[in-house]
Amino acid sequence: MLRPEGYPRAIIWDLDGTLVESAPDIATALNILLNEQGMSGYPIPAVRKMIGGGVAKLIERAYRLSGESIGPARLDALVPRFMEVYSDCATDSTKLVPHARKALSHFYNTGVRQGLCTNKPEAVTRQILGALDISGYFASVVGGDSTQEKKPHPLPLITCLEELATSPEDALMIGDSGADVGAARAANITVIVVPDGYTEAPAETLGADFVLKELASLPETIHQMYFARMAS
Repeated sequence: MLRPEGYPRAIIWDLDGTLVESAPDIATALNILLNEQGMSGYPIPAVRKMIGGGVAKLIERAYRLSGESIGPARLDALVPRFMEVYSDCATDSTKLVPHARKALSHFYNTGVRQGLCTNKPEAVTRQILGALDISGYFASVVGGDSTQEKKPHPLPLITCLEELATSPEDALMIGDSGADVGAARAANITVIVVPDGYTEAPAETLGADFVLKELASLPETIHQMYFARMAS
């Protein structure tokens, strides 16, 4: 299938805050865990700002916000319990963000290979992809435990590229956080971020090549970036 002029050979997507709104289910699991530890939970808007960097980082940020300290051993012990709780509720309220399915379908039908690179553990990532019926769009799925490193380290993206049989210059990363931008920069991949993702920092300050207004504008944005490069 012939790709439109300017389209990359492959697009690598982040998951939480980029393709899916998962904060409600993450908040449910986090609050159950915190309550079990005798702590108060947090509202969804507060949890949204804690997401990114993996489960351990989520728990660590929750403790820090409450003024509690948590050592490495205790943190490591709580991660499996969080995953047990989260796996039971991971698809209760999680949904695709507006225009996500249309974007995935568009690039799939135009011959662009698509991968997913997230710091969420791979098993629950695949659980969510299956529940949302979007697994078939991805030729590669790299989770936070699929490699020895997590974003912003480049290894997860490099692994995804290898599975997509694509070089960095022929790929594009779509994310929502500084971790996504950092990983893309380290892997020499062009990166676009979406607005209103799971980060406290405004999207415009993350250092991406472009900030989308919404996923519906992604095809046109890619064309604009391509022709701008041709004119420079």
